[in-house]
Amino acid sequence: AGQPFNLEPWQKAIVANIFGWVRLDRYGRWVRRYKEVFILIARKNGKSPLAAGIAILAFFLDEMKGKQCYLAAADREQASVVFRHCKGMVENTDVLSSRCKIYGGGGSNFQNRSIVQEDENSFLRVISADADSKHGGNTHLAVIDELHVQPNRDLVDVLTTSTASVNVPQTLVVYLTTSDYERVSICNEKHDIARKVRDGKVSDPAFLPVIYEILPDEDWTDPKIWPKANPNIGVSVSEEYLEREC
Repeated sequence: AGQPFNLEPWQKAIVANIFGWVRLDRYGRWVRRYKEVFILIARKNGKSPLAAGIAILAFFLDEMKGKQCYLAAADREQASVVFRHCKGMVENTDVLSSRCKIYGGGGSNFQNRSIVQEDENSFLRVISADADSKHGGNTHLAVIDELHVQPNRDLVDVLTTSTASVNVPQTLVVYLTTSDYERVSICNEKHDIARKVRDGKVSDPAFLPVIYEILPDEDWTDPKIWPKANPNIGVSVSEEYLEREC
């Protein structure tokens, strides 16, 4: 808290890929190459603060009026985790806090939590799968945390289909998750797509797969293998904890 967020090399690689590649769309506009990003990583590797940084970057720096941005999860409390990181980062950065208003800093009414740029008519808002009504008019950005605990595919479908507008040229949907168990789920569906894109079995230049996992045929008791699922080992992940659990 109160310290700069210094990116680790693996985090730099994700941010550089999302924001460093652009293309000309069929309307002659320079837009981001990637429209979907799937990040699978073990717990405590700092995915929520990283997601908050990505959300803030797109929310404040994308040149578009009326941005509709959502921080989503399975329930209201989980959906507020990334928001709390966003709120803290904005409040500790004068150039950002001077450009917006923050609503819903406390209490139990998580659905009212939002960051608003009134001069641009743009918002970054918390939503969840257990909300009474679904959202996503013309989504510019959606960060979906803990994809593996989504009760069904409804919220994901609402948000992804709301990115279809020609008038929102560089939409971005970011999925963050740890491994799901073997079942039919939206998380495993996206995980399967991510693997196939990574391995060249499916061609989708707009889908960025980021997968940190130990494979079934690898010896999970070997400490040399642990960084494959934990790139932040020794930074935010305790090696002593992993040793004891192993």
